[in-house]
Amino acid sequence: MWIMKPTARAQGKGIFLVNKLNQLKKWATNSKLPFQSLNLREAYVISRYIEKPLLVGGKKFDLRLYVLVTSYRPLKVWMNSGGFARFCTEKYTPDIAELDNMMI
Repeated sequence: MWIMKPTARAQGKGIFLVNKLNQLKKWATNSKLPFQSLNLREAYVISRYIEKPLLVGGKKFDLRLYVLVTSYRPLKVWMNSGGFARFCTEKYTPDIAELDNMMI
């Protein structure tokens, strides 16, 4: 299973799941992409959905870390010390029926 996230949105808006990567070709040709009249396409990040995520107190979480890459050969990365953790308000359930819940 794969999760598609639009890069310019927040709060779970525009996220959807696909079972197989070949479904994305059909989605790309049939979707009503925003800004179509301007010949712009919305950018997405696709990643494998983690079915057994790391939990803290039974809840999912993410880390927000801010980095600046100044060189990739050799790799030079500067990390800001002002990162933070965000925790889900509800306990995680692996129930497939809950996959449309934006809190997963």
